[in-house]
Amino acid sequence: MKDGFRVLDSDLHTIEPADLWLHHLDRRFWPQALRWAPEAPESTVLRKPEGAAIRSRFDPLSHLRAMDVEGIDVAVLFGTRGRHVQMHDDLDPELADGLARAQNDWTHEFCAQDSRRLKFAAQIAYHDVSLAVREVERAVETLGAVAVIGNPNPVGGRHIHDPSFEPLWAAIEALGVPVCFHPTGVWSLRDDIGGRFVGHVGERMIANAARNPVELMLALASLIAGGVLERHPNLVCAFLEGGCGWLPWWLWRLDATWEAFPGDVDYPLQLKPSAYFARQCFVSTDASERYLADVVAALGEANIVIATDYPHQDSLYPEAISGFVARADLSAGAKRRILWDNVARLYPRAVDERGIVA
Repeated sequence: MKDGFRVLDSDLHTIEPADLWLHHLDRRFWPQALRWAPEAPESTVLRKPEGAAIRSRFDPLSHLRAMDVEGIDVAVLFGTRGRHVQMHDDLDPELADGLARAQNDWTHEFCAQDSRRLKFAAQIAYHDVSLAVREVERAVETLGAVAVIGNPNPVGGRHIHDPSFEPLWAAIEALGVPVCFHPTGVWSLRDDIGGRFVGHVGERMIANAARNPVELMLALASLIAGGVLERHPNLVCAFLEGGCGWLPWWLWRLDATWEAFPGDVDYPLQLKPSAYFARQCFVSTDASERYLADVVAALGEANIVIATDYPHQDSLYPEAISGFVARADLSAGAKRRILWDNVARLYPRAVDERGIVA
């Protein structure tokens, strides 16, 4: 809790150990498995990392201590390096699934240090839908995952509204957990905004600034225009780590296009695009996002959730939550909803029916 506000962080990260696959990957995949070269963890984490966190390799206790410093009551964890290995179009589907299973087993063990405060989103591989469905069901029903990680990019040339993904969206909808679309820090997939600039001046700056919001914008458009949200009205979707300043303009643009070019709508939509977002979608905000108050003024705060991104390099730790609470451009009610109420609606398995930590 921070200054009287409960905090449920929608997007906090693990930093997986180099021996993750050695201890958790099915031995039959060892000949194919990737190996991590030894490297300093500072390269992927806080600009000014705390020595204790580095020495402990960002273990569960160091995460809990960091949450205490920030005032975070509960956090939903997403992987880092364990997600990067999935970002290859031609990865063998069985190996990709094995990597996802290993990641989920390790994260489940990580959260067991304090399962009331540490929750996690399940990693799945998008290379084989039937295997993805099987892992979603295992991760949620057996391991206790409270969400599923969605990959906004096409994998192997298949967009997320491709009909082949219908069994996956149906399974997630039936389980009552959200699918959280979250880009990674690499652009190794063939269809990725960041890949356009590889080898050119400004590659990393342009890619880092553009890829997360742009990939999330396209993912939202894909789910709407492709009819996924129309066919699955109870499928809750979140768009994380791309900010929210783009949202009012993008919803307006989608609405305007839908109204101006009805002949271009391939799948019949019963609602305008912005209505699908309002009905079943959430977007995360950074604590210091400059245009957050403008987004709230345009759309309201009911679909916005807080994300600290700890311990990644652009995290505002240890002052993310205190800075957010101190904002003068948001009402106390808006802060309460963004810090807890909305996040609890996004992740119902993380809390009980009273909104208390489950």
